[in-house]
Amino acid sequence: MTTAEITLFIAKSLSISTSSKNLEEINKVLKSQKIDWDLFVKISTSQLVLPTLYCNYKRNNLLPFLPDDLVAYMHEITSINIDRNLQIIEQINELNTLLSQNGVNPIFIKGAGNLIQGLYEDPAERMIGDIDFLVSKSEYDVSAKILSGHNYRTVSSLGYNFPNFKHHPRICNDDHIAAVEIHKEMIVEKYASEFNYETIKNNIIQNNGFSVLGYDDQKALCIFSNQINDYGFDYKTIGLKNAYDFLLLNSKEPGTDFTSNFNKLKTPILCFLASVNYIFGDIITNFYQDRKVKNYLKQFKCLLHSPRERKIYSRIISIKLFLEDRIKIILRSFVNKEYRGWLFKRISDKRWQREKLVQLKLKKPSNNRL
Repeated sequence: MTTAEITLFIAKSLSISTSSKNLEEINKVLKSQKIDWDLFVKISTSQLVLPTLYCNYKRNNLLPFLPDDLVAYMHEITSINIDRNLQIIEQINELNTLLSQNGVNPIFIKGAGNLIQGLYEDPAERMIGDIDFLVSKSEYDVSAKILSGHNYRTVSSLGYNFPNFKHHPRICNDDHIAAVEIHKEMIVEKYASEFNYETIKNNIIQNNGFSVLGYDDQKALCIFSNQINDYGFDYKTIGLKNAYDFLLLNSKEPGTDFTSNFNKLKTPILCFLASVNYIFGDIITNFYQDRKVKNYLKQFKCLLHSPRERKIYSRIISIKLFLEDRIKIILRSFVNKEYRGWLFKRISDKRWQREKLVQLKLKKPSNNRL
């Protein structure tokens, strides 16, 4: 099986609990025993959906069709993940209590929000990195001070942090398992006027003492996290973790009419829906496809099925985004004191200088000895 075929097989496997058509198809493929399991593990691991697949196969009694050593490996990873997620739930409880007692209302977003509202049938399904929560701008710095007073410290050891538009630098506590990101924004500055705290605050859901986004806003953020924040729209890629989250959220409150709430962001949303619909096998209905979306989907399919073209295209986009980002930082440093300070510290950093000299082949990498 090719990389594209395995990717589509994994995507449809993620939807077998919501699509009887895909369950029947995956059942047949598994019984055929024509699967490249090494590639399956490689892709599902890189996409952070291996526990998700295990839970879906287990629910649908399909594990007997997998190799025994693979089942054992997937079980081990899933067991580690459930232990981690249970600890994360405890940490979210503590954060919610601490901040609420100090007059701050954290709105838990992305994986953390999904986990505490019980989106997943099995909490072992979702692999979660950081705990992300959103607060109003008036609560933004206050939240950081509260957590700083309770042994949370900046993860980075550089001594300086990039002036991030969306959130404070990642912080951690040695007594807890997950790093934390305090957000005042959910999306990059270019599109923030269309999706921000003010646009979501009236739709917030209260769930057992926790605040989460409304379902349409959760679906939108799931899409924007992939399409905008992770540059999926530029690279024409889909994160299977985001696709799975969207599938579950859409099953809670079906519909794609929330796209009408956006202007510049409408096309990225529709392109995501078209791409997800393709990889899941036409299980999403009633979304509009104009010429831009159809052209996007055509290129998405082409890149998915052509590894060589994907490699070339990704390299071009990577260089383009890199140059745009660096130019933006330099221009902003002329008018923004925070950017200027960061840039000066960055180019003065001996470690950074050495790293760049090594990358340019002007200096040999150091040998780290134990």
